[in-house]
Amino acid sequence: MILKKYKFYYYVGLNFILTIIAGPAQLTAEPPDIDQWFHKAVILKTYKQSYDWHIPWEKGEITTQTGMAMVVHLPEPPNSPASENASRKNLYLLTTTEMVADATLIEATLKDIRTPFQAELMLMDYAANLALLHIEKEKFWDDLKPVQFYPVKETSNSDTKSVKSLTIKSLDEWEFESGTIERMAVGYREKSDAFFPVLKLSGLSKSEHGYPVLQDNKTVGMIIDSGGVEGVKAIPAGMLLEFLLHAGSDLYQSLSHRGFRWKRLPQRSMADYYGIPLDKSGIWISQVLPYGTGSDVLQHGDYLTKIGRWELSHDGKIMHPKWGLSLFDLLFLDQLKVGDSVELSLIRDRKLIASQTKIATYENDRRLIPLKSVGHSPRYIIQGGLLFQELTMNYLSMWGKNWKSRAPLRLRMYLEQNNSVLIQSEEKSTELTSVKSNMSKKQPHVVLVTQVIPDELNIGYQKLSNAIVMKVNGRSIQSLDDVSEAFANPKSEFHKIDFIPGSERMSVVMPVNKLEESNQRIKANYRIPELYSL
Repeated sequence: MILKKYKFYYYVGLNFILTIIAGPAQLTAEPPDIDQWFHKAVILKTYKQSYDWHIPWEKGEITTQTGMAMVVHLPEPPNSPASENASRKNLYLLTTTEMVADATLIEATLKDIRTPFQAELMLMDYAANLALLHIEKEKFWDDLKPVQFYPVKETSNSDTKSVKSLTIKSLDEWEFESGTIERMAVGYREKSDAFFPVLKLSGLSKSEHGYPVLQDNKTVGMIIDSGGVEGVKAIPAGMLLEFLLHAGSDLYQSLSHRGFRWKRLPQRSMADYYGIPLDKSGIWISQVLPYGTGSDVLQHGDYLTKIGRWELSHDGKIMHPKWGLSLFDLLFLDQLKVGDSVELSLIRDRKLIASQTKIATYENDRRLIPLKSVGHSPRYIIQGGLLFQELTMNYLSMWGKNWKSRAPLRLRMYLEQNNSVLIQSEEKSTELTSVKSNMSKKQPHVVLVTQVIPDELNIGYQKLSNAIVMKVNGRSIQSLDDVSEAFANPKSEFHKIDFIPGSERMSVVMPVNKLEESNQRIKANYRIPELYSL
């Protein structure tokens, strides 16, 4: 009897020990099936040739880049035929704009087919770093299946923090590498001056642009930045699904975005001046952008205290229902969608105000200075050797990584949209093309003479550079289209170009009857393909 009792305790104890040892292994998720990813992702290779924005009719050297694209499915339009062919036509490749920007050729390669397929860029959202590609040949899509995206789980323990991504050794050797979700954050994309929710990851040293992020074997994001001081960044599935949901719309602009810049109140005296109570937390609106959520109702100097039901801290943070204390931009991940109505609570002129607005998007074409232009050639006009261009971030970037201190001050000041130089935006008109662009030719921009190409007609003007154009032949200039029309309608026997004060010259005059001869001479001497690019 005693022996049986000891045996009972022995087996119970042994079973307990084995449970402890084997438990974690049982709880650990099965490793992802690498074979299925041969049918969900493809290897991309792009050949890039960027334009020289100093000599806008020429391009630089050809460079190559490799990365990945995931197969995705756009939501079916209403009343569409439910057939396999219709579904296949709705398959696309999702990658980053950094992979395809300025690409002259995009090649997609499948595991079992060595000959690459040529891909076509269909949609580019440069602000969010997302791009959509399509391939016409039906054979390409035969064995491919779209990726299913899932929301990121809260990273409350080590299991949910653990993620995996692909690493590609060759066309046949695909493996997974393990990493960790550091946190869900709000990422700033300097190239487009945009703020979007991102997953900050560590441990993924071999994953590149367009690679998937897997949590519990489910795709929860896509890597959009694989290097830099801040490590690997991925855009979460919620934003990817929002992009795909609206990608089929002709009116697609970008993802939801805030329409203002903000600061913490720097001094108590400012709070007293604006009539802000000591115990009232919130953020001070330092600049209203020409687009985005709240841009239609907010004013400089407003003190924003709530967005919808979410109260703002002095550091611009809210208590997110899933991710805890986070910057308010994280609301655009899953709480606030484009077109939703939201109430903004604020203090203005010492009064509490509730303003109703709608969740709006990032719109590069609403900016006085477009922050990045990709996918098409630079716009320019040459008249009598004067090279007219619109001021863009591409142009400012010619001064290198330190352009913010090296570029001419009179050009940089436009980025701050100072009231003394701000040109008011007109109502936007959308032009639909096969490749949807964020640039609109109808928007007012800063026009300048970037340089003077030497010719006998412009002797004396050849040192003129980066001069901001105010008028041509008496016409106010707010775009290159205005320049073209003004030269077509001279007021006298001379063309007259007026610049804003502070330029090397206040005006330039050129005889009308000699301009065309000069243009053709310059075109031939300098081998310029076209004198206009609009």
